[in-house]
Amino acid sequence: MHKYFSIIFLLLTSVVNSQINSHYLTGEWVNVKNRMIDGSKNISESFSSSKFYQWKISNKKLCMDSDPVNSYEESCIDYKLENNFIRTSLESGYEITKLTADTLIVVERIKGITENDKLKKLWFVNSAIIKNNYISKYKNDSILIANEHFTPTLNKNLITEIHKNFLKKKNYPNFNLIGNIIFFPKNRKLEIEISNTDDKNVIENAKSIEYIKTTIEKTYNNWSLTDFKAFNKVYIPFVIKSESYNYKGGGYKGSPIFYYIDNIDDVEKIYGIKMEDLRSSGENFQNGIIAYQNKKYEKAIEFFMKSYEIDNRKIDALYNVASIYSLMNDKTNMCQCLKKLNDLEQTEGTKQYNENCLN
Repeated sequence: MHKYFSIIFLLLTSVVNSQINSHYLTGEWVNVKNRMIDGSKNISESFSSSKFYQWKISNKKLCMDSDPVNSYEESCIDYKLENNFIRTSLESGYEITKLTADTLIVVERIKGITENDKLKKLWFVNSAIIKNNYISKYKNDSILIANEHFTPTLNKNLITEIHKNFLKKKNYPNFNLIGNIIFFPKNRKLEIEISNTDDKNVIENAKSIEYIKTTIEKTYNNWSLTDFKAFNKVYIPFVIKSESYNYKGGGYKGSPIFYYIDNIDDVEKIYGIKMEDLRSSGENFQNGIIAYQNKKYEKAIEFFMKSYEIDNRKIDALYNVASIYSLMNDKTNMCQCLKKLNDLEQTEGTKQYNENCLN
């Protein structure tokens, strides 16, 4: 009950006591920094969001976007501005700590969560500033390799079109395709360049890959190239991972396109943890709690470490292991856990490591 009142008080005081220039809020904001409120590194941040994350704010809608290419893929929610608080639901929202024409800084607020290592702090910069910086940086160049923050955007769903075509085939194609989309703005055309033409699966699926090339090369008019007309060539690196497989309880078929990467290993970072691994990590964590409550400390350590090994975002598992080792008077292993938390830039872990292990 005390926690409930403390969080409500926090939200209400921020709404009542602070004022902002709300006319600065509407527009496009690009995330440039993401930490937890206590300063810890945000371990849960996805690979794609770490590369690009944008808010588009209108008078009534907050649209969140982690896809810099596909302009149609946005997740939008209604919000209500209450002085300096962006309320997105009855129980959550974002407290604005700074708002100017150039800068937006917010902290996450969720009813029932008061720990500052569980709530995010986000720094945004007006997207026009970032775009103008890139235009100035590359103004004397004739060739550009696009990145997440300075790129042509697409208003067509290429993935769905390619996927529907592949579903018509007797066997869904399996291959990894690495290449570049090359724009020629002055000639109003684009071409596809394939980098791994000698790959066995690419050779075996030549017809499917030719379909991909033809389909993408017809989309020039679907791309927004307003800021790129002065360049002779603009490159967007990409990887297409086309695959079909079965797993317990179902199957998968898909041909997603991943932009700005040229290494197939980076695809796994974008996908993140699999759902079955997420469940397994959670089960091990709960088993660790049960073992601890039953004073089976070695077993609890085993479960917590397994939980962390499966999902390395499960920072609480490391804290729990360090606490158990402390209870067992095992300073060596306790400090190994605290050092890991220190290396992961977790503020409380760093504090405990400095206080207990560096003497």
